[in-house]
Amino acid sequence: MLLAAAPEQGVAQLLDEQGQVVRSFKDCRPGPRGLCTARAAVVSAEASRSFTHVWAGGKEQPQYRCQAPERLGPILATSDAAHVVGGAVSGKLYLWQLSTGRLLLAWNGHFRGVTALATVAADGYLVTAGEDAILHVWSFASLLSAAASDAAPPPRALRTWTAHTLSVTDVAVAECGPHSLIASASLDQSLRVWRLADGVRRCLHRVEASAPLTAAAIDPAHRALYAGTSEGSCRRDVAEM
Repeated sequence: MLLAAAPEQGVAQLLDEQGQVVRSFKDCRPGPRGLCTARAAVVSAEASRSFTHVWAGGKEQPQYRCQAPERLGPILATSDAAHVVGGAVSGKLYLWQLSTGRLLLAWNGHFRGVTALATVAADGYLVTAGEDAILHVWSFASLLSAAASDAAPPPRALRTWTAHTLSVTDVAVAECGPHSLIASASLDQSLRVWRLADGVRRCLHRVEASAPLTAAAIDPAHRALYAGTSEGSCRRDVAEM
């Protein structure tokens, strides 16, 4: 299945392997990385407004809308469809309960806008990237603990990687428990690979490109990296990781 959106038309569609429309979702105008699925639900962060829409139950119209304090960029749902995380243009991060739309937690994650989100190790950790050229890894358990208590201190990142010199544009994950790999693409024309279990700030592997990078992918078997450039080309790199 493929989920695609046409923001200018205000509609998203779920397509099967033959390209046939299975379901349509109206009033859907997401920005880049502002559309995700959560089992049978679809979640969208509106590009021009601070609204998040949720579709469920096979309906074309949103089941409910929830308003964020500010406009969101990327959005992500956990694989168990319990929570949704959104990254804002201010650098703040927001955590919602998907079933109710209730905002559980808001915290300062980045100095500039959030550009990409990913989960790793079976939703045990949240990876965030921003225009500040920084990657953070957050423990989901610590986020939920902070959400459960008004007296809890602000969440602290478990890992922080600062090797990029310009905005991080995308992150990709190859799962392997604590040894999961995280690839980050950046406008500094580099693709870097990090290991979740490593507390050091040095990356495992680095690939230099001839143009700013806008997308990243990593082989689930940890055998190859893929990067998309601002020029529309795609690069494949094979490395021992």
